[in-house]
Amino acid sequence: MKRTLILLTLFIAQAIPTVAESREKDLDRWVDRNLIPYVRQQLVVHPRFKSETVMFVVLNDNAPASTTNALALSMRDRLLAAAVDTPGVEIGWQQGRSGVTLESSPQDCMHDDVHYYIGIELTQKLDGSYAVNVRALDLEDRNWVTGFGRRWQGRLSTSQRQAMRQERVDETFLGARDVPFTLAQTDLLAAQLAHRLSCTLKKRVEDDYVVSVDLVEPPASGLEGTVELISNNLANRQALTLSTDEASSNALLSGKAHPIDGMLHQYWVTITPSGSDDDVAALSASAYIVLPANEMRPPAAVPPSIKPVSTTVRTNPPAPPVSIPNAGKDAMISPLAIVSPPGLADCGFRACSMLETRARVDAIVFFLEHQANHGLVRLADAECRDRTSARIARSGESIRFPIARTSTRQRDWTETYEWDLAPDLDTYYAVVVTDAKLARRIANHMDKLPMRCSEALRPGLEDESLQAWLNDLAMLTARASQHVDWRAIEVKNVL
Repeated sequence: MKRTLILLTLFIAQAIPTVAESREKDLDRWVDRNLIPYVRQQLVVHPRFKSETVMFVVLNDNAPASTTNALALSMRDRLLAAAVDTPGVEIGWQQGRSGVTLESSPQDCMHDDVHYYIGIELTQKLDGSYAVNVRALDLEDRNWVTGFGRRWQGRLSTSQRQAMRQERVDETFLGARDVPFTLAQTDLLAAQLAHRLSCTLKKRVEDDYVVSVDLVEPPASGLEGTVELISNNLANRQALTLSTDEASSNALLSGKAHPIDGMLHQYWVTITPSGSDDDVAALSASAYIVLPANEMRPPAAVPPSIKPVSTTVRTNPPAPPVSIPNAGKDAMISPLAIVSPPGLADCGFRACSMLETRARVDAIVFFLEHQANHGLVRLADAECRDRTSARIARSGESIRFPIARTSTRQRDWTETYEWDLAPDLDTYYAVVVTDAKLARRIANHMDKLPMRCSEALRPGLEDESLQAWLNDLAMLTARASQHVDWRAIEVKNVL
C-alpha cells in the first residue's frame, strides 16, 4: 500500500508542469543568470524538443500576442538570440531570417513547420508586483509541455515600468491581419511571399514551371514593381524558371491587392497555368498590407486673366499626400479654427494664437504641427512634459490649444484633408480618438515625434522617417477607423 502511494505521488508530480520560481529580485539578472541558461539547456536535453523547430513568442492570456510591450519583447529577443547561438537548436524561419537579408536557402523550408512555441508572459499583480512566466506550448496537441517552465516575481525598476508601457509590434507575425505590412516594407513583403511560393514549388517536384511575369499593377496602388521583386526572389532561390517569352512559358506570375477593411488589403501573388495547360497546378500565397490611398487634391483653377509663364527651370514634383482615415468623415469634432486667446494668461506662450474646435462626442484629442520646411512635431503646452499631451473632451465642449503666434484672419488659413510630406504652409492637426486603448497606442506612437512647446521652431520628423511614421499611423488607424477622426488647417505664419 505504501509503495503504491509513493508511485502514485511520483506519477502526479511528473504530470504537473514544472515552473520553478526564482528568488532573484532583479529581473535582468534573473534573465541572464537563470532563465537563459535554463532554456538553452532544456532545448538541447529535453526529449520533446529533439529535432523539432521552435519559435519564441510573447504570451497574453496564454495565447501568442502580435502586439505587446517593449519590456516583454526585449526579454523574448534575449532568449531568441541565446537560442540562435546554441548548436542543435532549430529556429522557425520567420524568426531565424534576421529581417535584414532577403535571401533564404532551400533548407529554410524545413523551418516553416514549427512544433513548439516558447512563450514568455509578463503580468502585473494586485499587490503592485510583476510576474514573468516562461512555458512551452506543443502546437500539435495544444498542451503545455510538462517538466518545462520558469517563473519570476518581484518589482520592476523605473525604466522597466516605462518599457512595459511602450507598445511594440512583434514582427514574427508580420503579414498577418493584425500586423500588416506597410508600403515601406514591400521588400520584406516580396521576400515573405517568394519564400512561401518557393517552398510550395519544392514540394511539387513532378511539375516544371516556366513562368512569365505580369508586371501590370493596379494604377496608383503603391505596389508598382512588387511582382517583379517577387519574381527576382524566386529566381534567386532557383524555385522556377523565368521566361520573357510568353509562348514558351506554361504559367503566369501576377499579383493583386484586394481591399478588406478601409486601408487594410490582402495582397495575393498567384502562379496560374497559361491557356489550357493542365500540366501544372495553380499556386498562390498572400499577406496583409496597409495601402494608404493617394488621393491628390484637385488642381486649383487658374483665373482667366492669369496666364501660366513658361520656364526652363525644372523642380521636383511634390511628394504625394498620405491618407489617414477619417478626415472628418464621421464628424467627431468640428473644423479647426485659429482664434486669439482671451488673455495672455490663457495662452502659456509670450505671444500666441489658439487652435479651437468643438467635440461632438466624448473623445481624446491630440494636436500636431507640420512646420513648413521643418518637419512634423507634436504640440505640448508650456509645461513641456515629455509624454504626448492629449485633451479629454466631452460632447459639446469647446477645446482650445495654445500654438505659436499665427494669423487668426480666416482668409489666411484653410481646411485641408491631406497629410503632405512637404507642405508649403504650416499645417496643424487635431487627431481624435474615442477608444481609450487605441488612444494609448496612438499616444505611444506620437511620443516618437519631436516635441514643440514654445514659440521657437523645433526640427521635426522629415523625409523617409516621416513617411515611415505616417505609414505606421495609417496602420494603427486603419484597424479601428470607426474610433478615429482628424481635422487639419493650413495657415500662414505671422512673423
